[in-house]
Amino acid sequence: MKPDSAQLLANQTAGITVCRTNTAAQRAEVPINEQVSSFFSQLFDTSDWPPRWYCGEWSDFHGWLYIVSDIGIWAAYFAIPILLLALLRKRKDIPFHGVFLLFVAFILLCGLSHLVDAWIFWWPIYRVSALLRLATAIVSVITVYALYKTLPRVLSMRSVEEYEEEIEKRKIVEEKLAASEFLLSEAGRISEVGGWETDLVTKKRTWSKTIYDILELPEDYPLNELSLYSHVEESFRPDANEAVNKAISDGVEWDKELIATTLTGKSVWVRSTGRPLYDENGKVTKLRGIFMNIGRYKDAELALSKSLELTTRNNEQLKNFTHILSHNIRNHASNMVLLSTLIDPEKLDEDNAQLFDKMKDVSNGLNATLEDLSKAIKIKDNAVQSEQLHFRAVTEKVLNIFGTDLEMNNAAVSIEFEEETVLFPRVYLESIVTNLVSNTVKYRNPAEQLRITLKSYKNRQGKTVLECRDNGLGIDLDLHRKKIFGLYKTFHNHKDAHGVGLFLVKTQIESQGGHIEVESTPGIGTAFKLIFNEQG
Repeated sequence: MKPDSAQLLANQTAGITVCRTNTAAQRAEVPINEQVSSFFSQLFDTSDWPPRWYCGEWSDFHGWLYIVSDIGIWAAYFAIPILLLALLRKRKDIPFHGVFLLFVAFILLCGLSHLVDAWIFWWPIYRVSALLRLATAIVSVITVYALYKTLPRVLSMRSVEEYEEEIEKRKIVEEKLAASEFLLSEAGRISEVGGWETDLVTKKRTWSKTIYDILELPEDYPLNELSLYSHVEESFRPDANEAVNKAISDGVEWDKELIATTLTGKSVWVRSTGRPLYDENGKVTKLRGIFMNIGRYKDAELALSKSLELTTRNNEQLKNFTHILSHNIRNHASNMVLLSTLIDPEKLDEDNAQLFDKMKDVSNGLNATLEDLSKAIKIKDNAVQSEQLHFRAVTEKVLNIFGTDLEMNNAAVSIEFEEETVLFPRVYLESIVTNLVSNTVKYRNPAEQLRITLKSYKNRQGKTVLECRDNGLGIDLDLHRKKIFGLYKTFHNHKDAHGVGLFLVKTQIESQGGHIEVESTPGIGTAFKLIFNEQG
């Protein structure tokens, strides 16, 4: 409580200093150096001032309002630095620690100023209060300067909204990465492909889970106790050892098919690849690669190899057999034809003469059939040389052969060669054009003038096409499409129809990797399209 008048009078009688004033002249009489020396030597001397209660007319309400407010401000100023220091201690990643600490010092000094100001009501330590205010002023100026220097960096930092947007983007990226990682992991698990890495400096090894599964190892298996090729079967270790050494010494990558031994002793075919990684000095410090279980593919490869070997052997046997048929049976058939020419039918009776004529027809037919088969076999077996041929030259040569037939049938031949040349065997192209033109004449429509169109062009796939189109009798493809190129397949009653020409055309074009297509409508005509494969 504030002292009453009686206490004030007693204090004056006891020599306690009360408020008084001194003039500027009185202050100027004391040199400044003595003032400074006196200030610090009498820092805690309170004899020059009375407690604040005795200086001025303080009411109880006014005095305690001042005191309580100062103590409250001091308490808040004291609590704020404690919270800031606790925050800095727990969150070491917060930037600008220096500015934070300056604010802590500034707030503490401000709080102490208020606490001393309240204390002066009983203990007039005005010199201490002045010194404390000086310290507060100095720290305040330093804090303002530090904040001014830090402000551009603070302003350059992203806002909370930007950080939230960045966090949202990262969440989306992380979700995509998680999905990609899952897909990659599943792909590796299904295809049994795993990745591995070996640090040559720390000797630490890292394998993906798939490799553990391939080698039937538990996930806690001590990998660092393994050598780089300890899981490889003994017979393959020298090759694996050499590959690893070359990668380390010469930086050579490897891709090997090996047999690995699992923890249970099972052998499995694997594909092992590796590549060296270098440090900034160009030294190999790591090896990294993949490890893939290729057992199923290796089994299929071995089975395919055996099947191919068996097929090749069977093809050779079949080829030998066809040559035997082509050679030996043709000899017998030719002998039969030759013997038939030595017999004089006039010396035979009527019945035997008829039988002999029939036998002669059968013999001639058999010989012709064997000749056709021989041609087909030679086409499939013989490797002929392709050359750059001019469609017009080959076509004109064939048309000259059929000149009389075409003239007798008043045929109109149209030639439209957009593509002038083709890479193809000459003997085959001449045979193909011959058979196609022969068919147009043979199966012409007697009720109309024969029109033949021969043209060449590039199709959508960029392949050369030779097309032969006529307005002849046509073929019912709904009935005969599957057998139109079969040997001895005929579709019209014609005395010269043998069913060999189209078979030879198909065989010749396919022997060079091409193919033939047909369009036909009965009574309208037919078009054959030969698509060449000039790449071989």
